[in-house]
Amino acid sequence: MDKTLNRLTTPGGSYGLDKSKLLAQFSRAAETYKSASSLQQTTAADLVDRLNLIGLIPTIALDLGSATGHVGELLRALVPAVTVINTDFSKQMASSTPKIDGEIYDVVTTAEKLAFADESIPLVISNMLLHWCDVDDVLPEVCRILELDGIFLFSTLGPGTLHELRHFWEQVDDSPHVHEFIDIRDLGDALIRAGFSEPVLDVDRCVRKHKDVAQLVAELRGTGGTNARYDRRRSCTGRNRYRQFVDAYEQIADNDGIPSTWEVIYGLATKHEAVVKKGLAVAIPGNT
Repeated sequence: MDKTLNRLTTPGGSYGLDKSKLLAQFSRAAETYKSASSLQQTTAADLVDRLNLIGLIPTIALDLGSATGHVGELLRALVPAVTVINTDFSKQMASSTPKIDGEIYDVVTTAEKLAFADESIPLVISNMLLHWCDVDDVLPEVCRILELDGIFLFSTLGPGTLHELRHFWEQVDDSPHVHEFIDIRDLGDALIRAGFSEPVLDVDRCVRKHKDVAQLVAELRGTGGTNARYDRRRSCTGRNRYRQFVDAYEQIADNDGIPSTWEVIYGLATKHEAVVKKGLAVAIPGNT
């Protein structure tokens, strides 16, 4: 059976980001994502640990923005009987998920218009996706497909992320090079607007070290995490300007290399009431 279901039309939503560029760069990164995504693998493990701590792993879990399927692998290792539905808007990413024996399905769909029936999913996990989206488009969709009392567990990036990269680019170039990230308070408000009850949010700030700027940039490219802002510079940055940026950034290096700061927001929210919307239903094998 072909377990990859294609329901992708056109990437939707907007948060000052070029969705067509995002699709292209994530599709290119499908081959390198697993080896470059050490931070994403860490946050995925943290999410699954939190699920384990609260003692809740339903029989069906949807991984929203699954990339190469690491969350699903962890869930299956913890509870082999769980059915995992991987969703990503990149067919190349979805096709890269491990083909493990058991109930794992890959669905190509956008986060802004999920290809699932109302109140059909008990648990949605999203690891490092929301900062690529307009949360006011995505969160109501998550709430729509969740069962009553269903759980939404996620990680995303906050505004302190990559502040060094932002700072040193601003010294040499007026064009933006780093995305804007939602503040934890605004994210909490967005969850309430979407229909979630009493979301619990916390922040973990970590500093990662890289041998040099070239290694940091390679890791960002390897995960598809390069600049996709609509207002980005469309012409070449220029060797001199790039060299000035690199020289400035690498002045703060220590014996371990240059730092990059990551502000990771973790959240857990429950759907407290039905949000009735019409949507496209997809029959998931084993869930009839």
